[in-house]
Amino acid sequence: MSGNQINEIENARFIQQMLGELRAMAKTNNMDMLSYLIEIAYIESSDQLRKQLGVASVSRKRNVTS
Repeated sequence: MSGNQINEIENARFIQQMLGELRAMAKTNNMDMLSYLIEIAYIESSDQLRKQLGVASVSRKRNVTS
């Protein structure tokens, strides 16, 4: 896994965490539409993170010698 892939994964995790906190704040303050939109962004960030982790996993497997 390259340094760039690690940085992208860390950034995706950070964004996902921040979106989770913003979603909770919006829900607590009865900001329904904002909460919904943040939820959509949270789901998208989860999908991106899964995709990046999958790419990192495949890359790591290719670099392992048997």
